[in-house]
Amino acid sequence: MAVEAVPENGSNGVAAPKDDRIVVARKLTKIYDSGEIEVRALRGVNLDVRKGEMVAVMGPSGCGKTTLLNCLSGIDEFNGGEVWIAGHRLSKMNDNEKTDFRALKMGFIFQNYNLLPVLKSVENVELPLLVRGDDPKESRRRAIAALEAVGLHEEANKKPAELSGGQQQRVSIARAS
Repeated sequence: MAVEAVPENGSNGVAAPKDDRIVVARKLTKIYDSGEIEVRALRGVNLDVRKGEMVAVMGPSGCGKTTLLNCLSGIDEFNGGEVWIAGHRLSKMNDNEKTDFRALKMGFIFQNYNLLPVLKSVENVELPLLVRGDDPKESRRRAIAALEAVGLHEEANKKPAELSGGQQQRVSIARAS
């Protein structure tokens, strides 16, 4: 992971990246304030991830890993700083635009997989495609291809409870692809 300076300009002192960085965070802060307790979850985080790079976010429980990922994806609002994903500035998007952006441009693999227990594997994979408005026949074809890519085409009609933990994880990966 490379961290380097971004030319500063504009009202908040950060400028958009103009290179192969796919994720850029500058001076990112997140504060949870319950009125009684203030928790500074992120304190001026700078991050650069280039296209094709693999990055692991590691640390002890409670150090802000999930908060960072939620802010980078636009799931959570941040209190300060800036985030660009593929050149798109998250702070300039409203909630609907962020939701559409996530649906079209991002894939998520959640720690607990978030598979719907009443749906078959293929249905869990195709659901996000249908929600974003893709053609149902094409969505099914893509879901089957994604399951094949992770070695689970034979489990396409099984529900999550009928799969091992590793198989559930691979369904999650197929859904994120």
